[in-house]
Amino acid sequence: MTGTDTELVLDGAAFGYAQRRSWVFSAWWYPAVLGASGMAQAGLAVALGASAETGIVLAILGAACSALGWAVTARPRFTTKPPRPASHVPRVEQGIRVTPIMIRTILIVSVLGVAALVLFTPKGGSPETLPLLGMLMVWPLGLAAGLAYTRSLMVNCAELYARWLERR
Repeated sequence: MTGTDTELVLDGAAFGYAQRRSWVFSAWWYPAVLGASGMAQAGLAVALGASAETGIVLAILGAACSALGWAVTARPRFTTKPPRPASHVPRVEQGIRVTPIMIRTILIVSVLGVAALVLFTPKGGSPETLPLLGMLMVWPLGLAAGLAYTRSLMVNCAELYARWLERR
């Protein structure tokens, strides 16, 4: 990346902005997904008359970590400082291409894993394991959604960066 190649510098800055937004998003999203999977476990446990303690602990832990992530990223979230250009643009472009494959793989493996637990473990299909299975389904969905959003940030980075420059 050189100072004379304006297109590459813009791409690097735009990707850098998208990377900063991705980091800010990830700091609160993934802990929130942990909390949501805990809530799913707790909700299913209560519905089945089982103990919701594990789910409640995960929900509280996820909410606390998500709030901490949001607080830690407050400065980069509201900064008007230009982003550092992405240091390795080809790697970002590779991530854009590979992310849909990762999302499909995560979802397929999670469905197959839960199906294997239900079919091949002695208590996999029993009602007391349903809260755990619910949690194991919510977590990959949140992970896939986060990856899809991060990819959309990278794909639309030029437009997002231009809008950010206008507001600045």
